[in-house]
Amino acid sequence: MLIEIQDCIYDEIQLKKSHGFDGLDKIGKESFVNHIHFEGSDNRGTAQSKINEWKEEMLKKWPNKSFRIYRDEQESETILRFHEVRPELPNWCDSGVEIMEINPDKASERNAEHAPQAQHPSS
Repeated sequence: MLIEIQDCIYDEIQLKKSHGFDGLDKIGKESFVNHIHFEGSDNRGTAQSKINEWKEEMLKKWPNKSFRIYRDEQESETILRFHEVRPELPNWCDSGVEIMEINPDKASERNAEHAPQAQHPSS
């Protein structure tokens, strides 16, 4: 189950296992906590099931937020992590792994909200 605490979205099970992330920004906290290694003969299938679970819950609970899910498939394991997209902070990663964007249009809307307003000279 995904939960929201102090404006961060976490996988509740992973949060219970995590510590030492207090000094990170919001994307760092989420990427650190929401980080799972899947091993074994069906690691890719198990990882895909977790992606489906996260995505369904993200869309249901936070339809106005945008997320990134990262999948890194290694020879013996699949590594997943996710974070909410925040226009004021850099994403955890922009290349080298598979990146799935959930509700990407919502990130564009938030970017517009955070864009500096044009200054008009007074007459």
